[in-house]
Amino acid sequence: MKICFVVLLALALSSPAVSAADPGTVTGQMVVNGKIVKLTHVYATAMPGRSDKKKIEIRVILSDVPISADDLASAKNREALATAGKLHAMELLLGDDPMGHPGKIALYNEIYDAAFNGSQQPMRLTGDDRFETKTDDGKTIAGRHSMASPHNFRDMGNGVVFQDDVTFSAPVAR
Repeated sequence: MKICFVVLLALALSSPAVSAADPGTVTGQMVVNGKIVKLTHVYATAMPGRSDKKKIEIRVILSDVPISADDLASAKNREALATAGKLHAMELLLGDDPMGHPGKIALYNEIYDAAFNGSQQPMRLTGDDRFETKTDDGKTIAGRHSMASPHNFRDMGNGVVFQDDVTFSAPVAR
């Protein structure tokens, strides 16, 4: 019995930290002021809609590093990591198209990067991006998020120029 407990304890202590959501797959990048950031991790969570609680919106976080459960749950933690240069990420909020077209659209994109220090962290982008839904079956969200041309955050972002092109698939945590 003691040996079993010791083995279980050793396994628990040696296991890597797990995030709140199962990670999916992602290929692509975001570019901030000419610096290419390869996005390698994606996490998706379903939540009631902000204006219509009967609808489902999906928060998708794409990052260059793994994100702990605590940091996934806290925007302030992600802000602190980005300000310290330890996290480069995008947080998409995907929702139903108000025009009634099938699939989700990007309601907004929040960008976490040290380049925005001194202005606003994260920086929100709305309307200059596009999300093409590949899968949205309640269990998985998949598609491509991109921008046709770079966006210059003149006043609010100290002239930071941002662009992205990323394809991802992620299980949706509830």
